[in-house]
Amino acid sequence: MNRLIFFFIIVVGFVPSVGAFPTHPVVIDPGHGGVAREPMELHGDKYDTITQGYLEKYKQGTESGSYTERSVVLGLAKEVDQILHLTESDEGWEKFSAYISKFSNSKKFPRIVLKSHLSRNSSYELDPANDDPNAPYRLYDFPDRKTSERKKGRLSQINEIKPHLILSLHLNPASKGQVGGMAAVLTPGYATFKQLREISAGKLKSRNFMQSPWSDWLVFASDRSKLENAITDAWIYFHGYWPNPAGNKVDLTKFEGYRQNMVTWSYADKRGWETQAKANTKGPYAKNHADFRVEGKFWEREMGKKESFRREGGREGFGGDNYFASKELMRFVQFGVREQLKGDGGIYPEIGPIQKPYISTYSLPTYTNAICAFIEIGYINRKRDIKILTEHKRETAVSLAVGIYSLFVGLEIKKPKKMPIIPTGKKLNWEKYENYFDEVVGP
Repeated sequence: MNRLIFFFIIVVGFVPSVGAFPTHPVVIDPGHGGVAREPMELHGDKYDTITQGYLEKYKQGTESGSYTERSVVLGLAKEVDQILHLTESDEGWEKFSAYISKFSNSKKFPRIVLKSHLSRNSSYELDPANDDPNAPYRLYDFPDRKTSERKKGRLSQINEIKPHLILSLHLNPASKGQVGGMAAVLTPGYATFKQLREISAGKLKSRNFMQSPWSDWLVFASDRSKLENAITDAWIYFHGYWPNPAGNKVDLTKFEGYRQNMVTWSYADKRGWETQAKANTKGPYAKNHADFRVEGKFWEREMGKKESFRREGGREGFGGDNYFASKELMRFVQFGVREQLKGDGGIYPEIGPIQKPYISTYSLPTYTNAICAFIEIGYINRKRDIKILTEHKRETAVSLAVGIYSLFVGLEIKKPKKMPIIPTGKKLNWEKYENYFDEVVGP
């Protein structure tokens, strides 16, 4: 009898370990961190093994007055990371559940572990003795200055973690008349780039693209139209080179590199690919559309269903799960900051709106397998945005953390009166990705 009582006490008092709950690796990526310092051959990014040098200056991010993008987003990222770590302990989960309760009237929330990692936890200013201040912050792999050993950039380091979700935080400079707010950053999938390639080659009418939701392309070359900028990005995507303004011939003076080979991952081309690239023959390194052939693991991945799920179609109408995750997290911030800071009588503070997305050939959504919520979380030269991101950093971080939780399990969102934006609370269909997140660096 005594043994039965003892057994009953043990069973009733059993608390499952954290390992008993579904665990999802998450990377919080505060953009930039380094400095655009001359000479570029020492301090740049995008190291190319063909030319044996960096192809572009390091992108240090935007600045305004005393604020720098790299410092503001680092502070916010650290807050989000800290909150997500609460899910790893029983005591922490109670605190995290209290945060969830700010968004939902439900009494119970499915428990999961959100294993959070920061892609950087410092900035170059905090490490002045380093003779290569961009070493911890470059996106792409690069050679060690002393040993020439290949060092892993942030993309490779992120892929090593095999995250299910990446939240990349950035700030934008607002142009005249721009009210601020937040916006998603998107890169389309293979189908859209193929369409642009066919337009460039004269095989398809431009209206096929211009009537699509992708047509509002980022104008990074001011002397070219939105369509011409999109066609330029398609050339870079397929060939590594810019085209001429007409989009019918390669411009050999503007080389962006074969970026899939600047990352340590499962989809890099076989050793010795540089020799084939220099040969200028038909295949994956051809310098024109007619001779281009879709060959190699990277292009097989690009054409696959999983990449289409991530980058095409989806709940928002385009942009795939990347866009849904980005926009849903922005909706959580719009909702959560208002709800946490509402005044007497339920008066909500003003928050800048969700703007239309920025579209181009961005690295993070392309050269990682995770769902990528890439967000311009504010505009650095708009006081309202900066106030929220600095003075109300905790409320913003709580909103992002709860939004991340919702993307994994779903959440029934409460609907306060006069709340202008309410998240959907819908989870992503993670099952359709199967082993995709693990495949990024092989077995």
